[in-house]
Amino acid sequence: MAYITPEDLKKFSDKFPSDESLLQNYCDSAEKIIEDYLGYSPESQNYETSARGINSHFFPLEAKPVTEITSVTQDGETVDLSQIRVVKNTNYIAFDDDSKFLDGVKYTVNYTAGFSTVPAPIVTAALQIASLLWESAGGNVSVTSTSYLDSASRTFQSFKPDRFLEPNIGKYKLAKVDY
Repeated sequence: MAYITPEDLKKFSDKFPSDESLLQNYCDSAEKIIEDYLGYSPESQNYETSARGINSHFFPLEAKPVTEITSVTQDGETVDLSQIRVVKNTNYIAFDDDSKFLDGVKYTVNYTAGFSTVPAPIVTAALQIASLLWESAGGNVSVTSTSYLDSASRTFQSFKPDRFLEPNIGKYKLAKVDY
């Protein structure tokens, strides 16, 4: 399921191309750039994460926000979900009693994470990136320039997708916790 479409891109860019499949490629590529930056797909989906504990109070999951934990096992044994909590504003879970995810023990977590409606800053960043890809197609260089009053001086800047990421959607990235 896509959170930006060729129709969205046409409206955003105020252009009308003849090749719809090319627009879909730009949208798909922009979403991939966003996902690579965030570390996960922002769209809601089901996940299963398995890893061995490292004697930490936290267990990292693959996406956020975690909207539902459906099961947790510890070396194949079911863990009571009332003992598990999601660490606020992160992609980590923890035990309510602050016990640790034991070293070498295999934990498997089934859960749902992502946004049912992708936040506007993420959608806008994806549209900006897709538009940039479209503008720079066919060897065109996507640049902007600024003239400085009567000085005849002009500054040119080329664009890369990075400029739309950190300032706009950095808060949605996966959390990093030092053990």
